[in-house]
Amino acid sequence: MKQSKLNFTFKVVKNGKIIDRCQTHSKRRFYNKLRTINWQNKPLKVYLRISYGKRECNLGCLCSFYNDGEYETKQDLMKALEAFTE
Repeated sequence: MKQSKLNFTFKVVKNGKIIDRCQTHSKRRFYNKLRTINWQNKPLKVYLRISYGKRECNLGCLCSFYNDGEYETKQDLMKALEAFTE
């Protein structure tokens, strides 16, 4: 079976509006785009989602597997990203 690539996604939300987003399979491109987030712009939330692709679940059907969360600090975001990709 072919190994699927990780899919990295983030959305920067300020005052309920998405002001920036990125979706890619390239880890390097994703990290470079993360560096451009201006964390001084408060209130700011970043939604992070790492998708692992579709696999057969316990019920026997194909399901999407992913980890996601919302983060308000760069340190929390980077810790979650490290945990989701290890």
